[in-house]
Amino acid sequence: MKKAFLSAAVLLSAGTAFAADAPTATTPKGLTLINVERELEFSQPESLWIRPGDADGRTLFFSDADAPGVSNCTAACAKEWIPVAVPAGAKPTGDWSIIKRADGVQQWAYNSRPVYTWVKEERPGDVATGVAVDAVFNSKLAQKVIAFSDLRPPKGWNVVRFEPSIKTKAPDGIDARVNVYAEGVTLTDFDGLTLYAFDGDAKKDGQVCSSSSCTTPWMPVSAPSLAANVGDFSIALRADGSRQWAFKKKPLYRFKADLLPGDTKGRGVDKKFAVALLTETFRPAGVTITPLNGYGSMLTINGQALYTGVAYEARWGGRNLRDGYRNMYYKGKQMGGQTCVSAACLALWQPFRPGPDAQSNGYWEVISRDDGTKQWAYKGYALYTYTGDKAPGDFNGNDTYDSFISDGVDEKFQQAAWLVEMNGRAGVYWHIAKP
Repeated sequence: MKKAFLSAAVLLSAGTAFAADAPTATTPKGLTLINVERELEFSQPESLWIRPGDADGRTLFFSDADAPGVSNCTAACAKEWIPVAVPAGAKPTGDWSIIKRADGVQQWAYNSRPVYTWVKEERPGDVATGVAVDAVFNSKLAQKVIAFSDLRPPKGWNVVRFEPSIKTKAPDGIDARVNVYAEGVTLTDFDGLTLYAFDGDAKKDGQVCSSSSCTTPWMPVSAPSLAANVGDFSIALRADGSRQWAFKKKPLYRFKADLLPGDTKGRGVDKKFAVALLTETFRPAGVTITPLNGYGSMLTINGQALYTGVAYEARWGGRNLRDGYRNMYYKGKQMGGQTCVSAACLALWQPFRPGPDAQSNGYWEVISRDDGTKQWAYKGYALYTYTGDKAPGDFNGNDTYDSFISDGVDEKFQQAAWLVEMNGRAGVYWHIAKP
């Protein structure tokens, strides 16, 4: 049996913020986040950057002709460039604001730029992927670039990148990055390592966390001797005379066990320390990130493992590394809910259903199955639970394969033909859903 050996203390959920006020949402309702990646032949995709999308993951664009907070796209323009409308109940958050167009329609703006989708983009994200690959690579590279759409926006129209910002200027060496393990945008150091904020009782002289038990795992973020306060960043003086950065008066630390960008091993270790979370990325109720010994982490719903089924393809390297098993967003969109449709399959793999009022948000999308029902998808891929998991921490469905051989059965023949047409191999590979 595959099982994670966990204690309840390390089942982490989002929302742990260092500020007195709860962090703002990373994206409003109805807007998504998508990893823009370069597809490689026999290894997992290479991440390039992150983009926002509409509720269906389409590429978002801004126009050079628009003024900040004002759309100059006329009614004729809007037939090709569709203003991204604000759904009922959605509110501005972070870098996202709402503008009112001349026709009375409320439209989203990102960093004050009105955003649009393009009617010519047939497959969500094709244009953004093409633009990203063009910017970094060229056709003379020896390594083959997998084919993608050659559609590019006309002059004056630009693909929107998701670039989280710190509203006030940050000191050199401190940045803001999306962190899927922390489920939000966090402060990081120059190496991309997660920063934590101390919320204990500081002494009057500014000294914090001076005991050996504290300084061993928690490393102060040093401030240069000539550094001065910058916006919400200030200097905390320690008892030994050294200087340390603080954000909103909370001293900042690194956690010694965090070795790679995105690591958040300090979460839950000490209640006085919390990830320096600037914004909080959406997750459905009951969903948590569960750390696994030797497997990184997985997404769970009320303690039960979540899985994705992907069209089988040959890969070099392991599938259970910290950031594996990554797949191209468009392939998940292409599969949709068709990964599992037969009665036999659904007896084992049960779709993760959204509530009646659920909306796409962040990395989570509400998709429609062929039978008209709804299902959650994460990073483009439909999510399922496995009936073979009997206890919290089980992930018995991981690393399993479904091969489809026609053997005269029409349903199997149709599924096999569909998979071959899509990916050249008539098989589905099931894997725990990774953050």
